[in-house]
Amino acid sequence: MLTGRGRIILRAKANVEILKNDRENIVITEIPYQVNKSALIEKMAELVRDQKVDGISNIRDESDRDGMRVVIEMKRDGQPLVTLNQLFKHTQMQVTFGVIMLAFG
Repeated sequence: MLTGRGRIILRAKANVEILKNDRENIVITEIPYQVNKSALIEKMAELVRDQKVDGISNIRDESDRDGMRVVIEMKRDGQPLVTLNQLFKHTQMQVTFGVIMLAFG
């Protein structure tokens, strides 16, 4: 019998920007529902400090009233897609919500 229970995986929206000097930045424009942006940035900084995530040289919050923008500057030898996957794994850039999809007829 089906229970109607399931889960939804929410991910932050992020893309990679290439700069003039062949450096790359990861830019986060949206984060999942109920995730605190400042706590997320603090967790990223902690992971870099503890060397669990490598390739990040700087994290900047460029958000304003027009929208959210968190810029993660990569080191010269950093691989942005690998770093992005590490961030999805270790931070709240990816969260899971349990849902009950039940309908009465």
